Amino acid sequence: MTRSDSEPADLRPRRRSTAVRPSDDTLLDGVLSVFAAHGFDNVTMEQLATAAETSKPTLYAHFGTKEQLFDACVRREAASLLEWMRESYRRAQGFDLDRHIATTTRALFDFAATHTEGFHVLFGAPTAGRSHEARTATIRSVADTVAELIRHEYGGADLRWGASADFCAAAITDIGVRGVQQALAQNLDFTAAANLTISIIVAAMRHLDPDAVRAVDADAESATRTEPSHPAEPDYAPPTGDRPPPSLSPSTPGNEVLDTAIRMFLRGERLELHAVATELGISRTTIYRRFGTREDLLGLAIAHQFEHVITTIDSRCTSRGAHRISEVFDRALRRLAADPALRTYLQNESPAALRLVTQADGPVHRGSVALVERLIQRAQEQDGYRPPIDRVTLAFALVRLGESFLYSNAVSDAEGDIDHLLRVQTTLLGVAAPVGGP
Repeated sequence: MTRSDSEPADLRPRRRSTAVRPSDDTLLDGVLSVFAAHGFDNVTMEQLATAAETSKPTLYAHFGTKEQLFDACVRREAASLLEWMRESYRRAQGFDLDRHIATTTRALFDFAATHTEGFHVLFGAPTAGRSHEARTATIRSVADTVAELIRHEYGGADLRWGASADFCAAAITDIGVRGVQQALAQNLDFTAAANLTISIIVAAMRHLDPDAVRAVDADAESATRTEPSHPAEPDYAPPTGDRPPPSLSPSTPGNEVLDTAIRMFLRGERLELHAVATELGISRTTIYRRFGTREDLLGLAIAHQFEHVITTIDSRCTSRGAHRISEVFDRALRRLAADPALRTYLQNESPAALRLVTQADGPVHRGSVALVERLIQRAQEQDGYRPPIDRVTLAFALVRLGESFLYSNAVSDAEGDIDHLLRVQTTLLGVAAPVGGP
């Protein structure tokens, strides 16, 4: 029995490789085009095996059922799109909102142009039903980042941007995706379509009605206030004093939000508000009203870890006076410089990471200075240490020295000259040589 000549070319038999066992990615590369063109329901495992130049038993061995094979394909393409968009965010760090929107919107069009089959699997009509969950999670992650940009760029005394930022971000993301879909469906010039999409989004953001923004936020805050409140006040204060405390659910006190953020950071994951909210079963708006933006929560998480490292090392030191400060400084810097989570963050989100860590009124810098100042004060009061300059200035100088080392050590992806740094540190402290070591 022969196949009909009318059968699509991508479903006709190919020579199957008898070489080494194929990898999952190789097999997914083979079936991607079939799923993208024909969807899930209109193809068989035999046709998918033929497209991947392998056998049905091999596909079953690697992925299980056809449903599991399709799910693996969708998850891989969703992860590729998300990483593509995150890279565009890194390139756009420091831009104003208009340029950021332009950069990330073009990135979405570029992904569709270079990964057309992957985009079709995620957003195409033949696969829309079965790719819904992965597609929704990806869009939500993109929208979360847009929402943080809106809060950062447009926030102020007049607009606080609670639920309204999530609302606008969802609309912006939807416009971007639908713009790509139209460009593909009508075979439009991608550059022209991207520029038109950008102009629509930018024009919409520039002409927002502030009263409409406030109305959305007021309604969301009213709904939140009806939730049962936790009997005890959370341990962590909000980053700014003008943001009202929220009513977290009884099972989710404020410290659980911070603890979850810290765990994500230590795993080397990109901290996203929606991921924290999903894990705890609360809304992103609730987290925002308590902790602020993604950067605010991330800053608190890093500050907490810095404090944990410094206080743990200090509790194990036996030296006294300025030598104890030197030993804590030495060991803490070595510990933080070797920390993979901190290195990953500084590398992946530079220069935004540098701004977050070194911002004078931010939780990381402010908390670090306060910790070092307390070390100096204790040395003064208990050991008679007399610093060569006033305590506050000395603490500030030591922290700035450490920040510079940690950042340059991470972004250069090489071990810095910590011994030279510590000679400068001991000079500031007025002692002869550093005490301690790794």
